[in-house]
Amino acid sequence: MPYSRAQARKAKTCGIVAVIVGLILIPFLEFSLVHAGEGTEFPGTVIKVDQATGKFAVKKDGGGTRFTFIANEETKFSGAGLASLKDLKKDDHVMVLYQVKGSQYLAASVTKK
Repeated sequence: MPYSRAQARKAKTCGIVAVIVGLILIPFLEFSLVHAGEGTEFPGTVIKVDQATGKFAVKKDGGGTRFTFIANEETKFSGAGLASLKDLKKDDHVMVLYQVKGSQYLAASVTKK
């Protein structure tokens, strides 16, 4: 049975409302995932550590990709002799778990291999 014009208009309006509600909720879902410990793993070798800014650069194992990560008070450090950013050295092999916030790569955890 075909829709009447009123039913079609109502269906279209419901679809638009669903899209708007979805767009509003996406940032909240992203926020909850970050606090649940989700992230992306990046295995590589430390190429630079800047204690003053809390940043460190890592070159990906087996590839040319390099990321500069930001460590903050919430970043967890583990592995042989790695308790804080102060212990991180050039040429250390690490696994970084990170989240992207805007244009920044925030390190949730750094594990020395």
